[in-house]
Amino acid sequence: MTAVVSPDRSPDVALQAVNLTKRFGGLAAVDGFDLTVRQGASHCIIGPNGAGKSTFFDLVTNVQPITAGDVYSFGQRLTGLPPDRCARLGIGRKFQAPTLFPDLTAAENLLLGKMGQRAWRDLLRHRAAPSDADVQTMLTRLTLNGLGDRRASDLSHGQQQWLEIGVALIARPRLVLLDEPTAGMSPRETAATADLLRELTANVTTVIVEHDLSFVRRVADVVTVMHRGKAIVEGTPDEVAGSALVRDVYLGRRAL
Repeated sequence: MTAVVSPDRSPDVALQAVNLTKRFGGLAAVDGFDLTVRQGASHCIIGPNGAGKSTFFDLVTNVQPITAGDVYSFGQRLTGLPPDRCARLGIGRKFQAPTLFPDLTAAENLLLGKMGQRAWRDLLRHRAAPSDADVQTMLTRLTLNGLGDRRASDLSHGQQQWLEIGVALIARPRLVLLDEPTAGMSPRETAATADLLRELTANVTTVIVEHDLSFVRRVADVVTVMHRGKAIVEGTPDEVAGSALVRDVYLGRRAL
């Protein structure tokens, strides 16, 4: 019998999914998924392609409607709230697909991340981004200092990924969701991203969907393994790396 998980409304729980389910017709992309992320943790979610990881992020931020179950963050029920309301409650997100404005500069993208739609008037009329202190500080922390006036599309792939991380963090969220922050990066860029995230998210609860297990071992306090929409293993990076069940799932030896 499956254990029933009760909502934990305590303020030290940054994110909780309770029996979370998303169905597309007869397909359950997320199937009774339970997850608890403690405040201040760096929590990675790994799993084979199609496990439901990105869909889970869509459900947390209500980009897609939930079929069943609930999501809570710092005691607040998120289920059914508009995505912009989730953002105002302190949830930042980096999507798997690029979401930068390619024809705007790096500084302008960061200003929009900080201020949202309120920034459009200043941005279009006064080009305010270069003078914004938070933008300049974030550019420096992203090792993009001197590149603030460069169009996002002219940055390297790794720099664009770092800029997207900065856009997700510049509004100072309490919880940030990062979907494959090292996708397409070289090993050197991946290592630099791990160092960058440890610095940038020291005071932010972070949930990261990732495939690169060496990166996961560098940044994660806790790892949850998803397979076919469910959590099948959770533990430290070393515990998960040593799990025969996880190896079987990744190699396709066990269907569950």
